[in-house]
Amino acid sequence: MRNSTSWFFCFLLLSSCAPEKDQDVLSAFDVYCEMVANDAKPMALHYPMEGEAVDGLWNEFVAASKKYKVKLYREDDFPNSMLFPSEQTNGKSVILIYQGDRLKQYEQWKNDISKTSNKEEQEALARRFGRLLGYSPQGINELLSANTSYRSLTSFEVRQQVTHLYYSDLEVARLFYKKTLGLPMSDISKFQISADAFIQLHAQDESHPEGQPKSTAIALLTDQLPEWYAYAQDHNIQIKYTYKPKEGGPHDGFVAIDPGGYLLEFEQFKQHPENELFIAALDQVERVNTAQDNLQFYGSITWTYHKDMLKMERFYEDVLGYQKVADQGWTKIYQTSSAGFIGLVDERRGMENYADTKAMELEWKVSDQKSFDAYANQYWKEYLYTQGSMTGPEKYNYHVKIMQLP
Repeated sequence: MRNSTSWFFCFLLLSSCAPEKDQDVLSAFDVYCEMVANDAKPMALHYPMEGEAVDGLWNEFVAASKKYKVKLYREDDFPNSMLFPSEQTNGKSVILIYQGDRLKQYEQWKNDISKTSNKEEQEALARRFGRLLGYSPQGINELLSANTSYRSLTSFEVRQQVTHLYYSDLEVARLFYKKTLGLPMSDISKFQISADAFIQLHAQDESHPEGQPKSTAIALLTDQLPEWYAYAQDHNIQIKYTYKPKEGGPHDGFVAIDPGGYLLEFEQFKQHPENELFIAALDQVERVNTAQDNLQFYGSITWTYHKDMLKMERFYEDVLGYQKVADQGWTKIYQTSSAGFIGLVDERRGMENYADTKAMELEWKVSDQKSFDAYANQYWKEYLYTQGSMTGPEKYNYHVKIMQLP
């Protein structure tokens, strides 16, 4: 996540102490050229230098660009943005290393950023430039946090994810999760799926009445699918989609239905091009034992269903700060805690449909709610943030509460 970002950022911080040897400069330049040549970065910026120093090494820079078949552009008027400290570039020359139409993309960005001083527009342009440099959303967030007042939810240390579900017969639902699935109980209505992902059950109320669309499904991640499927059949758990493992696929599973009509997706993700980061994230997570026949879960995905996927991706990445760990095309999976995940689903393809009102709410617990409240009260007014609650895009309700540590 941080590698591409740290190249330029670290050199910016060190630019006031230019390398004593020209070879150090040329070695760094060579690395940038190689990264652009191999599409590791759409564009690279060599760290700022005095104009005279660039003049002295220009022939060597050109030789390196020819070696890697990339192009150079010398920028002597690098624009200020929220992405980098202005004092590191003012009066300096920056060399852009690129291929194809990336210089035109840079010139368009430079023109646009010169026309606005609006803070929101400046942030959007900083993110646009970060994408041109190949930085991840998290890398861009880190740079914005270092240079501005910007923070994401992850800046406040998310420790736990809780998905809230609503039932007409709360006691039947409790017995299902306690007795039938055997999930550990955190309290009388809160059940643990993974190390830091929970579901909390509630009776239906005015905000969540009978017949309200679910607009969610819960994935219970396990590496014991055959055992869980046999258990579900033996205990008369209602099955919506049967277990049909597929060789070479990205995941296997089956879908059950809980007493309130919520879909439970017993699922295992496998090593596959779309899951590589996800599998790495899951590698060290703790297995949580249930009370049933040595059966376990190790993670949970709360699936939510959307009309505008791009808007939701931007919200999860730019506002909440979560990392996308899997991209299945019509679903995007974000890691919210060590073993808790949110899966954004295009409602045209998913098991549920989008609805303006939904029988679910999401909660994340942070280690420092006081600092988060101070930030959110000032900067999250568009999400109607008040006392730990807010409404995000597509009318999903989110809560941020303090994590009570033992």
